[in-house]
Amino acid sequence: MKDLQKLVGSLNKSGALSGFLGGVAGGGLTSLISGKKSKKTGKKAVKYGALAAVGGLAWKAYKEYSEQNKAAQQQADSRAYDNAMNKRSHNQARQEHTPQGRTFDFTPAYMPEQSFEQVVEDESGSGQLIIMRAMIAAAYADGHIDETERQKIFAQVETMELTVNEKAMLFDELRKPMTLSELMQSVPDAQTGIEVYAASVSAIDLNQPISGQYLEALANQLCLPRELVQSIHHQLTIQA
Repeated sequence: MKDLQKLVGSLNKSGALSGFLGGVAGGGLTSLISGKKSKKTGKKAVKYGALAAVGGLAWKAYKEYSEQNKAAQQQADSRAYDNAMNKRSHNQARQEHTPQGRTFDFTPAYMPEQSFEQVVEDESGSGQLIIMRAMIAAAYADGHIDETERQKIFAQVETMELTVNEKAMLFDELRKPMTLSELMQSVPDAQTGIEVYAASVSAIDLNQPISGQYLEALANQLCLPRELVQSIHHQLTIQA
């Protein structure tokens, strides 16, 4: 696992990963990388290529979702705060002699842009590996990677300046894409989950009926709100 993470990180830094994933994902990812808005992401786009494009898409979608749901979230936060304060007052009335301390937890739900950037900038390569695997799984789910297409990708890998062992690791990933349940087990946090969905949308043929079924199952298992899913699709449309 660590060898594969290291390989993915190395390919990402050299720019080769973008080409590899472009072959896997097809037109959706290519248009996302070359889209006019992606060109404004500066040094990060140059350094992280395809992953920066996916991360940027995920962040913008989350930001759009957060802004659209700000009023509703503020009301929910206010109710949570009031409930927490009432609970604390109730506990204090019952336990007058209890030492003072925090007896409630209230934290408005919000993730900063840095948390999304860290997924693809992680030096261990774990986040990069998850995103790559999500794209491969999605590309297989819609059926657009048949044996002919897979041989083209294999031929592309053969042209990379990699050792025999490194090429074998990529071939194994292509031959044995992760199942949905395996992919879910590898997602460590919410921001990575959002990027996994964004990566999957960019790698899948949305015109295929089976694609919608796969993405719906993915969103459900990632526990993504419907409004956030809609924002991700919206961002993919306007960034291409």
